[in-house]
Amino acid sequence: MSEDDVISAKGRLLELLTELNDFELDTIEKWICSNSYKKELEAKKKMKISEKCLIDIGETIKQIIPFEAEMPSENIVPPTVGDQADCNATNTCHIDEFLYDQDAVHELVKEGKLQRHYCLTCNSRNIKDLTLISHSMSRQALQYIFQVLLPKELEDKQVLDVGSRIGAVLYGAYYFSRAGSIVGIEMNKECCDVQQRIINQYAMDNNRIKVINSDVMERSDVVQNSDVIIINVLDFFVDIEKHKQMWYFFKKYIKKGSYLVCNRSMADTLGYLDMFEELMDWLSICNPSQLENEVFFDVEDCSELFLYTVN
Repeated sequence: MSEDDVISAKGRLLELLTELNDFELDTIEKWICSNSYKKELEAKKKMKISEKCLIDIGETIKQIIPFEAEMPSENIVPPTVGDQADCNATNTCHIDEFLYDQDAVHELVKEGKLQRHYCLTCNSRNIKDLTLISHSMSRQALQYIFQVLLPKELEDKQVLDVGSRIGAVLYGAYYFSRAGSIVGIEMNKECCDVQQRIINQYAMDNNRIKVINSDVMERSDVVQNSDVIIINVLDFFVDIEKHKQMWYFFKKYIKKGSYLVCNRSMADTLGYLDMFEELMDWLSICNPSQLENEVFFDVEDCSELFLYTVN
């Protein structure tokens, strides 16, 4: 690093410090003087290295799937109940958060490759914001799941992603955790092929990570053997009756003491399906297991992630 780089870094640091009040500044000063920041800095550097792996994977996936990250053979239908029941082909656009973060979306808009609005009356200024949805979790959400929500000790545990699609959760578990076994179950063969291609191309350990092309309800054995089950919102992929059947299935086969991670509260999900009272005692909400790592995250950006234990 040159002297000019050092001066620039000091300037950026001073700019940040000017935004702090006296109490915050005093706390930061004590934190730095105690040298305890060095441990957190090392952890942050490791997270950056792992994140770079996921960024590279995302760039590879962009080259082999459609821009919308929806396969031609998939049957993706907007839900009729819940918080996304107002989505339709006119007002909704799918932008995969694993592939395109907020900065990337801004660039797409700037380049004219993506629109944020749709016209309610053609040739007028009567416009409305498009609803942007994602069928994958973002890199930040994946980091938060494995670095904050879940316990650090996962070496002898199995992580299961239900509906793994392009594999975002699998790659997150592989690079952000020490999970001994990582399994994705996905019904769509094209999605499974993409995941296997990435696993092979990036030389991931096939003894540690694998993809199963199946309906999860046909693999109760895998569900029973899993210690962590991650379920992204399923509304676009199953109808109401199938959705209800899946939660009865999960209640029957997920073992007690397992962790369930969802990106929508179970109170909302089960409420939309009129199942809340029936299943409310099945789960208990948990506090994050690695609270010391919350310093690395904007917690508000991860507020839609929920951790439960199975009773």
